[in-house]
Amino acid sequence: MRFALPVLALGAACNGGNGDPAPTPTKIEMLDPVESLTRASMAVRGQRPSLDEIAQMEADPAALDGLVDGWMTSDAFAETIKDLHAELYLIRADTNFQLPVAGIVEQAGYSQGDLHRSTVEAPLELVKEIVLEDRPYTEILTTDYTVADDVVATIYGLTYDDDAGGWQHTQWSDGRPQSGLLSDSEMWRRHVSNAANYHRGRANFVSRTFLCEDIASRDVFVEGGVDISKPDAVAEAVSTNPGCIGCHNALDPLAAFWWGYKEQLHRGAILTAYASGCEWDWTNGPPPRDPPSYRIEHWCYPLKFYDVSDQDLWYDKGLKAPAYYGVPADDMTDLGWLVTEDPRFATCTARTFAGYLTQTDRMELPVDYVNEMREVFVESGYSAKALVKAIVLSEPFQTRRVLPASDIYDRAMDAPELAGFVPGLQTLRPEQASRTFADLTGFTWLANQDAVDCENIGSNSCWNNIDLVYTDLFGFRSMMGGIDGYTVTHPIHSPTPTHEIVLGKLAREAAGFVLQNEFDKPAAERRLLTLVEPTTVDEVSVRNQIAALHLRILSERLAPDSEEIGETYALWSGMYAATSDTAKAWEITISALLQDPRMVFY
Repeated sequence: MRFALPVLALGAACNGGNGDPAPTPTKIEMLDPVESLTRASMAVRGQRPSLDEIAQMEADPAALDGLVDGWMTSDAFAETIKDLHAELYLIRADTNFQLPVAGIVEQAGYSQGDLHRSTVEAPLELVKEIVLEDRPYTEILTTDYTVADDVVATIYGLTYDDDAGGWQHTQWSDGRPQSGLLSDSEMWRRHVSNAANYHRGRANFVSRTFLCEDIASRDVFVEGGVDISKPDAVAEAVSTNPGCIGCHNALDPLAAFWWGYKEQLHRGAILTAYASGCEWDWTNGPPPRDPPSYRIEHWCYPLKFYDVSDQDLWYDKGLKAPAYYGVPADDMTDLGWLVTEDPRFATCTARTFAGYLTQTDRMELPVDYVNEMREVFVESGYSAKALVKAIVLSEPFQTRRVLPASDIYDRAMDAPELAGFVPGLQTLRPEQASRTFADLTGFTWLANQDAVDCENIGSNSCWNNIDLVYTDLFGFRSMMGGIDGYTVTHPIHSPTPTHEIVLGKLAREAAGFVLQNEFDKPAAERRLLTLVEPTTVDEVSVRNQIAALHLRILSERLAPDSEEIGETYALWSGMYAATSDTAKAWEITISALLQDPRMVFY
C-alpha cells in the first residue's frame, strides 16, 4: 500500500478547518535495540556496550531498563557525573594560574599536578558521592560536611586521617556556615570576586547554575550611563538608578552571603607572602587593612579563605542585607535550603542533566520535555539516578531521526508520531573517548611533559603524568570539543577538524598499544584480538576476527561474509600484502575502526 497514509499524517496534510496553514507531515524513526543500548551506555558511562549486553538486548529489548540500573552503580557512571558537573561549574581549569607549590605543601612532596587534580576534583567528589548513594540531590547545597584528600586537607588545614587515606568527610574549621558546595573554598577560588564587584559575580553564578536564572543576562537600559571606573558612582547607581535597581534588588542581597570569603586566592599573593616570610615587614608601618582582617599570614599554607569577622562587611559597605529574592536570611546555610526549596532548582536540574545527556543547550530544551523530567526528579525524592534513567529511556533520547515529508511514502508506516524534541546523533566527547578507548584497548593517553629539572625551574613546572584527553595546558580536551573551564566555556557537539585530528592520533596510539600487548597474552585474556594469532593469515579466520571487532568496537553484528566485512578485510589484506606483517595489518585495521563515524557518532 505505497500511498496509504496513517490517519494523523493524512490529517496533517489538510487544514485543520480553522484556516491555519497545514503542518508538514513528519514521522520519527526509532533506534533499534542495540543502537538504543549503545547511545544509553555512552551517555550514562562513556563506554561502548559489552558483548554480553549486546546479546541481552538482541534477546530482549526490555533489558535496557535493568542494564541502566546496573550501570549507575559503576565507576564509569561516577566519572560521568563528575564530567557533567565539571562542565557545569567550569572547575577543571588548568590553563589559568594554579596554587603554587610552597611551604608545607612543598615539604609534603606534592607536585603542581597533585595540587591541580585534588583541588578541582574535590567539589566533584562531593557531588559524586551524593549521586552514587542515591541521596537527595539537594544535599549538594545543604550537607554539613565537605570532602578532602590529603592534598586539599594540607592546603586548607582540614582534619584528615592519613592512615585511612583517600577522600574523606571533614569539616571547615574556620567558622564558616556549612552548606555543601556553597561553602567550598575551591568553588569560590575558581569563581572570584573582582575589585568592587562585591561578590555579585558569585551570586549570579549560583543563580545561573542552580536556578537557570542568569541575572546578568537581563536587558538593562541605564539612562545617562554610569562611570564604572568609579566605585562610589557604581554603588550609588545600583541603589538609586531605576535602570539598575531591578537587577540589583535581587543580586545584591544574594551577594551579601559571600562576605567572609576572600575575593580571590591568587597565586601571586601566596608567592609574595612566602617571599615575605609570611609576616608583615613593619619597617614602613602597619599593613593596610581593607578588609581589616586581610593579613599576610592568611596567604601562606594552610590558607585562610574565610574569616568570620568579615561576614558582616556588607553593612560597612552600605550594601543590602543577605536575602534570597526578597526572603531575609542569615548565612550560607540558609541560602542552601532556600535554593533547593525554590521550584526553579528542580526545573533547572532537569534542564542541566537532560541538556548534558542529550548534548543540547539546556535552555533550548522544550518546556514540556523539561517538565516531564522534572516531575520524575521530584517524585523520586530528588534522585539524580532516577532523572538520568528517565532521560535515557525517554522516547526523544531513543529516536534515530525525523523523517521529512518526502520520505514518509517510502518508509514503514508503523513509526510513532513525532513527539517534538529529538536530540539526534550524539558526538563522542573527549572524556568519553578516554574511557571508551581504555575499556576497548586498555590504553590511557598519558604523557609527562615535565623538564628533567622541573623542580628547579619553578613551582608551576612539575605536573608528572597527565591524561592528554582530560587536560588543556598540555593536552587536547578543548580541541576535541570539550572545555578548558576558563577561556573555552561551552562544548562543541559537532565534528570539527581538530576533533578528527586528535581522535586520529589517539586511535593510532591505542591500536599500537593493542598490538604491543595483545599477542603476549592467552587469547582468553585479550580485549580485541581473541580469534587470531600473529601467524594467522587465512581469509576465513581473518574475516571472523574482523566481524568480532565490528561487534565489539562499533556494536554491530555482521556476517563474516558480508560486503562491509569484505571492505574491512580489503584494508587488512592490502596492508598485509604491502608489509608482510600481520601485526601492522591489525594495527591499521583497529585504528581505522576506532575512527569510524559509528564510533564518533552514536
